[in-house]
Amino acid sequence: ARSRTEDVVDDETKEVDFASMYLSDKVQKGLLENGYSRPSPIQLKAIPLGRLGLDIIAQAKSGTGKTLVFAVIALEMVDVRVAEPQCLILAPTREIAIQSAKVINDVGMFFEPLNCRVFIGGVIDKNDAKQARTCNIAVGTPGRVCQLIQTDKLETAKIRLLVLDEADQMGAEGNNMHVQCNEIFRALPTRKQTCTFSATYNGPVMQSIRLYMRNPSFVSVVDQQKTALRGVR
Repeated sequence: ARSRTEDVVDDETKEVDFASMYLSDKVQKGLLENGYSRPSPIQLKAIPLGRLGLDIIAQAKSGTGKTLVFAVIALEMVDVRVAEPQCLILAPTREIAIQSAKVINDVGMFFEPLNCRVFIGGVIDKNDAKQARTCNIAVGTPGRVCQLIQTDKLETAKIRLLVLDEADQMGAEGNNMHVQCNEIFRALPTRKQTCTFSATYNGPVMQSIRLYMRNPSFVSVVDQQKTALRGVR
């Protein structure tokens, strides 16, 4: 089983396992196969909201399982029979994008044929154009994704879920990633779910990302002894 730090599973979640969270059989099998048996606090709070289709602003420190939250949400909503992008996940760095895609592919190992692809700056694959049109889940850095959209290589018409990982780095006004995220958002369908994840959110970043959302729910696990869940007004 996957090793965990003590602060990931607390008194609130130690009696709960993923089997009790009404996940699909394929997701449950993928979780168990990869050593995930019990949810962390952020997973316990955010996954059910995400599966309801709600917009989410999730806050938890690094190492508490935020990536698995959006991996599960994405896998539960995607239809692998549809060879078009249905979920877009943005990450600020190549390394984070690659790691996120790995988690999705690992947990989604029983989805056939799951097509989750990575699109990152500095790595131009000759098959990117085809993959960007036919993948189920696209994971990438804002610059590369923006370029694919601008050149009509990434099909966005059926995207129903947008995820911003490490949103504090991409939502800060004045940097290139913020500009690119805005352009990407404008290219996506109006009716979609948006989820953001970060260890910290300051006021300006919170105001910025709320522009992407409809009545988001704020889930915060900043203290393992206290979990906050409230609507953002």
